[in-house]
Amino acid sequence: MADQKNKVWMYVSIGCASLLLIVIVTCVGVGIYAKKKLDKAGGPQAFATQMITMGGGIIALPALPEGERDEAKKVLDTLQEKAKTFTKDDVKDLSKAMENLSKAQKTSPDHKPTAEDARAFIAECKQIADRH
Repeated sequence: MADQKNKVWMYVSIGCASLLLIVIVTCVGVGIYAKKKLDKAGGPQAFATQMITMGGGIIALPALPEGERDEAKKVLDTLQEKAKTFTKDDVKDLSKAMENLSKAQKTSPDHKPTAEDARAFIAECKQIADRH
């Protein structure tokens, strides 16, 4: 009887160890995949910059008059091109600009930023891009 209990515990231990091994291998695989994706994007700063400019563009560009949209789009494109050279401070400043634009959007009655809010966001983006 004692011999059978030992076998049960042995099989339970082997099962738990196998499960733990699968979890470890999965975590390592996900980590490697994420690192490759970040490196391809140019690192964490470039990835964050791309996400912020994409979101900011979606919010800001429609708020601008038709004649100003092309120039604003060029600023956002330049920002994304230079993203790989950005520092954490650049991303922090860009995040603050996006936060200001989001606040303007949320406080407006129709939940759209004004053209002035959009111009301010684009101007801040241009300042950040011109640093590099």
